[in-house]
Amino acid sequence: MITIVWLYNKFMALTNEGKSDEEVSTAMKETVLAYDNMCHLNSLRASRKDLPLPPPFDKMWQSVGKVIDRLHLRNHKDPSCKINYDPDKVLPENLNTMAAEQVNVWASRLKRIMVAMPYAHHMFFFHRMVKKRNSYTEFCYQVGKDPVLPKNAKRWVKLK
Repeated sequence: MITIVWLYNKFMALTNEGKSDEEVSTAMKETVLAYDNMCHLNSLRASRKDLPLPPPFDKMWQSVGKVIDRLHLRNHKDPSCKINYDPDKVLPENLNTMAAEQVNVWASRLKRIMVAMPYAHHMFFFHRMVKKRNSYTEFCYQVGKDPVLPKNAKRWVKLK
């Protein structure tokens, strides 16, 4: 449901800007969702029918592209997942489909710091950390370098 609301808000903003239904439909076809469990999400009964929204939003779910992110695709046993949701068929090879996973790893590092903070302080601190990380990432891309992304947690654990 959250995904549908996000898509609706994204495409409704285009309508509010004065875009035609054709332009909104084109934007829907150019949008690709990457999710680790897309095969199950797309097989839900609710996703098989048109959405109960006015046109062109009723065809929104069928119009957007759907892929499984590259990290999780390897773990899917069903061959149809690799055929129907392979990101390499739809997206450029260098596109980072695991960005959400990486941000979650990064944000989880802040959890121990923020857990003892009052709500307002917590929200302010997290907002500042996100802004700082975004500035760092933007700077890295401007100077032609890749930002340092979170690594696998096992690398940080000393093995005896």
